[in-house]
Amino acid sequence: MTRERGFILLFVIMALIVVGIATLVLTDGANTMLFHADRAYLHAVERNLIASGLAWAGEKAAGRDVPIGEPVHLDVTAVGCREARLAVQFLEVHSGKAAVRIATFCRKGRCVLDTSRNFRIAIPETAQ
Repeated sequence: MTRERGFILLFVIMALIVVGIATLVLTDGANTMLFHADRAYLHAVERNLIASGLAWAGEKAAGRDVPIGEPVHLDVTAVGCREARLAVQFLEVHSGKAAVRIATFCRKGRCVLDTSRNFRIAIPETAQ
């Protein structure tokens, strides 16, 4: 009778070890998937912020009252990312074209995207 109990106890201990190893492997895979999902989400938020900044810059450049040289921080609460920032800075405005720098920052978990890129936008002829 004791040999059967010892075998069952040994079997239970081995099963617990196997379950522990499987849990470690699955946890590592889940963390990797979460990191990549957060990264993809942040890239989508960054694209939305850049598109919003370009749209705002196009509308602002059409109105002729363009603040050249100083960054304008825009409200990004509608984007949905709690830790996001967007700054648009007009570098120069010349004959139908404007050069703007768009700086974006967004963070989710341990993933952070902080970028600054220059763009050239066309100003509509009616606005000049």
